[in-house]
Amino acid sequence: MSSIKLLSFPLLVFSEIVRSMGFVEISKDATQQIIQCNSNQFGYGLVHILTHLDKIFYRMDIALGIQLNTLRAMREILCHPIFRKCYYMQFRGENETLSNEDCEYLLQKTQPKFGITIFCKLSPDFNYKKILHFPRIRVPNLGKMPLEDLKALDSEIANLGNHQFTETDINEFLHHWIEGNNRKLRRLKLDGFKDTPDWDILLKDIVYTEWNPKERARYYKSKYTHTEETIDCENGKDFRNKDGQLATVVYHSEFLNFLVWQEKALKLSHRFNLC
Repeated sequence: MSSIKLLSFPLLVFSEIVRSMGFVEISKDATQQIIQCNSNQFGYGLVHILTHLDKIFYRMDIALGIQLNTLRAMREILCHPIFRKCYYMQFRGENETLSNEDCEYLLQKTQPKFGITIFCKLSPDFNYKKILHFPRIRVPNLGKMPLEDLKALDSEIANLGNHQFTETDINEFLHHWIEGNNRKLRRLKLDGFKDTPDWDILLKDIVYTEWNPKERARYYKSKYTHTEETIDCENGKDFRNKDGQLATVVYHSEFLNFLVWQEKALKLSHRFNLC
């Protein structure tokens, strides 16, 4: 089953309109306006309700989740311009494989502005360059992403799992950042390190220091979409790029986080002694 999440307008109005038009499967979470629908409902109902809501409200952002096995039935419907108001795109189907053709088609028709999540598998020849520009990226099954593509990452926050990067690869990426690249990046989360990384390899030829409360706070705040996550950086390794921007790399139970501190956050930590 696919779903549409509508953002930025009153829940009560949303609920009454949707119910009046025959969509009874609405999220029970009062904070989220979500329509759950089968692919055959896209044709006669969903486009109608979205265009209707678009006429009523000044701004409407859509978070669209699509099961890949329904794509064939939805291709014509997705050509409707209402789906270009897509804010966030989610590819679903843990037993499905996302091809370059399907990925390109969905991104072209929906044109998500903020980010994407890919829960399904990726084809062996998947072109990662198609997704590197989104502000938010989450890919739990990254596969064999080339290191050069990781170095070309233009996201603010990227959550990548089941990758094949080694400590040597990460070291090369960190040197790439130190040289002044990946300027938008605020957080890179890599899931898949079963053991504590070999810091001698990962930080080779990088001048770093242990945590100093006078330099930065202990905790890093990260907001992917609506939920804020707090990362404990007490055991992190700190270093700066050529422009003096501070970053921390820290390991927590299979997760390696590369975190870039914003100047505003550093000033607040100094002002209020947030350690």
